[in-house]
Amino acid sequence: MTHTNTTKILMAALVTLLMGNTANAMAKQPVDSGDDNSTSTPSTPSTPSTPTTPEPPATTGSVLPADFDIFTEVAGPVGKLVDSFYTSYRELIPERDQTQSYKTDNVDVNLDTRYRFADRIAYAVELKMYPSKAGLGYVGSSYGMSTNENTYLETSLISHPLCTVSSSSLTKTLASGKVPSSTVITKLNTFNNRMNEYRRGAMNGDRESAVKATKLWSKLMMCMSYTESLTSADTSKSGNVASKNAPSGYRRPAGVLFYEDPYQDEASKLNIGLFQFTPTASGNVQACIREWNKLYPNNQISKTASKAEMIRVLGSAMQTFNAFCGVAKVTGMFAVQVNTSKSGNTHPSNLQSSGSLKLPKDRCVSPHFAAGKSYNHFGPLQNSTGSNLNEVYSCALKGDY
Repeated sequence: MTHTNTTKILMAALVTLLMGNTANAMAKQPVDSGDDNSTSTPSTPSTPSTPTTPEPPATTGSVLPADFDIFTEVAGPVGKLVDSFYTSYRELIPERDQTQSYKTDNVDVNLDTRYRFADRIAYAVELKMYPSKAGLGYVGSSYGMSTNENTYLETSLISHPLCTVSSSSLTKTLASGKVPSSTVITKLNTFNNRMNEYRRGAMNGDRESAVKATKLWSKLMMCMSYTESLTSADTSKSGNVASKNAPSGYRRPAGVLFYEDPYQDEASKLNIGLFQFTPTASGNVQACIREWNKLYPNNQISKTASKAEMIRVLGSAMQTFNAFCGVAKVTGMFAVQVNTSKSGNTHPSNLQSSGSLKLPKDRCVSPHFAAGKSYNHFGPLQNSTGSNLNEVYSCALKGDY
């Protein structure tokens, strides 16, 4: 990423502070400011259940070029492209009201003057293109992982190849009732093959491949923001839910959806923002808080923050933490599949003929797992409605990249 001289100086000043924590920190450090549709019976596609091209093993280093500018090369063009698919809404590119920002919107000087949802999502994708250890130690035993996060192999959006999927593999990872049609499975593998091609190129030092990989992940996450929230972000119902739950002095910013899920218990009923998180610090944002605190040691979010505080964090004008957590959920899924010792928590391709699991560095990863198998937050990635998986991947495959 291209930074100003001031930013470079600030980044250099942080090196000493962060050197002792590199085992837990991301390879790339942001600059901490220091301020407080188809539901037909599935059929087996012709694609095999393992990658058809030999993939390089896991990378634990950076693949992004030093002169990369996430905002001009990715956020702008990709945000405009995805907005063009949702012409009735166009929520990614508008500038947001910075007077309604919260402190979590202002922790990183790389985001100064970047007031679009597209900026915040793309920046979160860039951060997660660098390998780090997932903050899943507190639930590690539930997924066949160690409770010691320091033992995890680092993961990123590009650290491991994406597994080729089939109706057979999806039956195991999702459950038979959620397996999409062969047409949708073909779309998933088109995305996977494209990303793996970009990954191979990026690992060989090809700049264009690294940028395209970042664009494609950003496009998927921006499409996900629409399927999760942005198509109904400013309804009167959302405003009523916000008014009922919001702390004193809080006013819901434009584009920030509040939703009450009638099928969830009281602890999980309220969902907020781009990727619809519950404002309970010990709940579905706990791992994100842990990873955030490693990145921003001077701007930490309490792991025991109140509901009122988490509403402000998740419902902020720029959606910085919400965007970060959305992308972190994907790399968290990958971390489970890479670090688990149980075959049921990883893709079938990672099981050897001997019955043992491949080494973590040699595994592939998939976004398509049931929540209890691989820490999946996103309903569309689990084909929860029978049509939303098709919707998000149709969007991700439209246009360029």
